[in-house]
Amino acid sequence: MVTKCNEAFTEMSGFSSSAIQNSQLSEKLVLAEDANYDSLDDLFNCALRYEDGVFCDAKLFNQFHYAVSVKLHCVYQGCDIFALYFSVSENKSIDPITKLPNGWALISRVNYLLENNRIALKNMVLLVLEADNFSAINFRYDYMVGDQYLTLLGERLQSLLKSFGFVIRFSNAKYAILIEDNEDLPEPVLRKRIELICQNLCFALTKPIVISEQLAISKSFSIGVSSPGYQYHCYHSMQIAAETEKQKAKKYSINNYFIASPEPKEDFLRHKLIIESLPQAMSEEIIEVHYQPQYDMKTKVLVGLEALSRWTDATLGIIRPDIFIAITEDIGLHFEFDLWVFEKVCKQATLWQKQGLNVPRIAINISFKTMEMTTFIERIRDILLVTSCPTHFIELEVTETASINNSKMLSENMLQVKALGMHIAVDDFGTGYSSLSLIRTFHKSIDKLKLDRSLVDKVCHTELDKNFIKHIIELGKILDVSVLAEGVETKQQLDLLIELGCDYAQGYYFSKALPLTEVIDLIEHDTSLV
Repeated sequence: MVTKCNEAFTEMSGFSSSAIQNSQLSEKLVLAEDANYDSLDDLFNCALRYEDGVFCDAKLFNQFHYAVSVKLHCVYQGCDIFALYFSVSENKSIDPITKLPNGWALISRVNYLLENNRIALKNMVLLVLEADNFSAINFRYDYMVGDQYLTLLGERLQSLLKSFGFVIRFSNAKYAILIEDNEDLPEPVLRKRIELICQNLCFALTKPIVISEQLAISKSFSIGVSSPGYQYHCYHSMQIAAETEKQKAKKYSINNYFIASPEPKEDFLRHKLIIESLPQAMSEEIIEVHYQPQYDMKTKVLVGLEALSRWTDATLGIIRPDIFIAITEDIGLHFEFDLWVFEKVCKQATLWQKQGLNVPRIAINISFKTMEMTTFIERIRDILLVTSCPTHFIELEVTETASINNSKMLSENMLQVKALGMHIAVDDFGTGYSSLSLIRTFHKSIDKLKLDRSLVDKVCHTELDKNFIKHIIELGKILDVSVLAEGVETKQQLDLLIELGCDYAQGYYFSKALPLTEVIDLIEHDTSLV
C-alpha cells in the first residue's frame, strides 16, 4: 500500500498524488515483458529480502504505455513499512534539451485517455506552436545559445499553460499543448476558452527570451489549433488539422494563431503522403510517361512528342504533375526525378527505333535547377550510353520553376547539351520578367520558344493579347528559333496563330497526352492531320 509519494514520482508515473496514495503500486505500474521478474510483486519481494535495501534493475510501464528503465532501492523503516526509491536511468519520453515530455509522451497520453474512457477526442484540443525562423538563432549566435533559448521557451510555456494542459516539445522550436476538457463544455464555450488561451499566448510571447544580461531574443510565433469540440476519427487527424493551421499562421511573421474549422483539411496530410510515396512510385514505375503530339502548323504533320509524367496512386488517386513536380524541387529530388524521366524516354525512343517506327523528336522537361547541377552532363551521357539512344531524338525543355543559382554552370551545360546533338526549348515563355533576360543570355543554345498556354488562351480575346504573341513570334524570327504554341484548344486559336506566323502547336484541339499504347498507334498510322 502506498502511503505517500513525491512530485517527481507523480510526474514520472502520470498519476496525481491522490490517485497514487492508498493504492497498490502494482495496480499502477506494470513490468515490461522482457523484465527479469514475473511480476511487480516479485520485484518488490526481491528488494525486501535485503534489510539494508538493494538496487534492482527493471523496466516499468506507466499509464502512458512507454517503458521507463528504473533502479529500485527499497529501505525497511519498521512496522512493515518500506520506503521505495526509484532512480530513472532511461526515459525515452523526455526531450533531452528542454526536459519536457516529447511527442511520444503526447501520443501515449492521448492513447491512455482514450483507452481508459477518461475523455473523448472531442474533449481534447491540440495547439501546435513554433518559433518562426528559429535556425537564425543557431546561425547568428551558436547552437548552445539555441539550446538555451529552447529550454527557456519551454519553461515559459510550462509556466503559462501547465494548469491548462500538457506541454511537450516536438523538435527544433516546435512545441505542442494538449488541452483536456474534463468538464465536457459546450463547443462555443470551449472555443472561447481556447481563443483566450491563444490570445494570452500571443501576448506573453511578445516578451523576449532573456539568455543573458547582454542577450535577449525576440521571435514571432505561429500557432495552429485543432477544432474545439470536433470529434476527429483519430489523434493523427487532429494533429494534421493543427499543423495545417500553424502553416497558415507562418505566412504572417507575427504572433498569430488559426483555429481549424470542423471540416478537417487534408491538404497537409496529402502533401506529406505524396512526399512519402514519391520514391516508391518512381522505383516501381507507378508514375507513367504519356506523350502529347506536336504538329507543324502549315503542313499538319506530326513533328514531335512531349513526354509528360502521370501519376495515379492507389490511395491518393490522381496526383497532378504540377503538384508532385513542385514537391521534387521542395525536397531536393528534382535532379533524380528529371533524370529518371530522361532515362525512361531514351529507352522508349530506342525501342521504337528498333521496331522500325518513324520516331519524332521527343521533348523532355528539365528544370533549370537540374540543368545547372555540376554532374548533369556526366549523368545524361551515361544514360545515353546505356540506352543507345540517338541524341537527335531528344529535345530538353527547360522550365523555369526556380531561380538560377549557377548561371556559369548552366551556360556550360547548355552548350554541352547542344554539342551532344540534342535540342533545347524554353518552356512557358512569356509568363515571367526573367524570360527575356534568359533568352538574351542563352539564345545561342536555344532552338525553340514555347508560348505558355495562358497566353494562347487569350490570343483571340483582345487586340493587345494578339499583338503580344505576334511580337514574341517576331522575336523568335530575329533570334532564329522556332515558336510552338501550347494549349491550343480551338480552330479559331489555330487559325489566328497560323496567321501570326507560329511554327508549331500542341493542345487538346489535336490530342491530349496519350498513354504508351495509343501513342504507338498514332506514330504507326497517323503522322499527319487531314
